[in-house]
Amino acid sequence: MKSLKELFRIGHGPSSSHTMGPFRAAELFLERHPEAATFEVTLFGSLAATGRGHFTDTAITTVFGENRTRIIWVPERCLPAHPNGMLFTALDEKGGFLDKWQVFSIGGGAISEDGRQENTPELYPYATMEEMLSLCDERGNHLWHLVENAEGTDWLAECIAVMFNTLKTGLTREGVLPGGLRLVRKAREVFLKARNQRKEIRRTGLLSAYAYAVAEENASLGTIVTAPTCGSSGVLPAVLYHLKQSYRCTDVELRRALAVAGLVGNVVK
Repeated sequence: MKSLKELFRIGHGPSSSHTMGPFRAAELFLERHPEAATFEVTLFGSLAATGRGHFTDTAITTVFGENRTRIIWVPERCLPAHPNGMLFTALDEKGGFLDKWQVFSIGGGAISEDGRQENTPELYPYATMEEMLSLCDERGNHLWHLVENAEGTDWLAECIAVMFNTLKTGLTREGVLPGGLRLVRKAREVFLKARNQRKEIRRTGLLSAYAYAVAEENASLGTIVTAPTCGSSGVLPAVLYHLKQSYRCTDVELRRALAVAGLVGNVVK
């Protein structure tokens, strides 16, 4: 199995494939050509068909600057390698060609030049829960030991910090979410009502409010952690935050819990 860092990626919502991937690609292209005066970005296939709703253009112009970016939408053409194709072009002050780069957003925030999953190292020499549990039984270890031994868990602290910051922000926000559906935020209302309920109902209400808070920030182009996508980014933060608030779990315990969740997610992936 691959590193959990490919499962838990920090970036902007609302879509890992249509927002986070293009944002990352734009950052890399800007690093290559900081001297460019303007940029043209052609979006193909699915990125062009649903990109406005997922704020693909906003993600790209946030990196390059709105005044020096031209977005070209080509929904009727899908590049052979992958439905989420992009062509970045850098131009000089006179509109002269500097460079171009064809790249694909392949899901989960990952990008690829050939439309295929990156050939990254296999850090975990097993692919099923049965294998992992047998190894832990044999060695007298917990599941989180597998992550600790393969890649450490300290980096998960940053993931948890982002999750909690986003959750807390979401609990303070009110109003309408961006986009054409005009959906009203629910997290704060659910949170305030849940605090005054009896224990059994309060627990469910708080968990729901926490998950809504992250999901609504994701819908508002907020910073989230894919778990494993932007759309499912609210559940793990809600559970971890509840464990910290209601059961006083330590930071070490939360990192270990997220590590175990990552292993399960990797098996499913």
